[in-house]
Amino acid sequence: MSHPILKQVQAVFIHVKDLPRAVEWYHQLFRLPRPESSVEGPVHVIEMENGVHFLLDDNRNTPTDTPLPSAMLSTPDIDEAHRFLREQGAEIVREIERYSDVSFFNFRDPDGNILMVCQQHR
Repeated sequence: MSHPILKQVQAVFIHVKDLPRAVEWYHQLFRLPRPESSVEGPVHVIEMENGVHFLLDDNRNTPTDTPLPSAMLSTPDIDEAHRFLREQGAEIVREIERYSDVSFFNFRDPDGNILMVCQQHR
């Protein structure tokens, strides 16, 4: 089996208070056209040229006491990645959440950084 954590940053999180305002600002910053539909949230994805997504996240679905991640790592197997990180001594700060298109969890590294591990279901 391949390693459970891929050497790939899938996305960088930008935590925002006002998602529509942030979408407008970042679209101007990157000289992107305005989104065709209204911004509903909780996340707006800006696809960057290098393949790493820029995620504007208003965190409306995140409990207020939950530490927020700075980046998203990829895995082909969310359960194996979870097991591997526990064995490495990582603190799991948000347990696996499973949806039809994606599963993810957050962990804290030894220096206190919060990262998300995500499996895309295709």
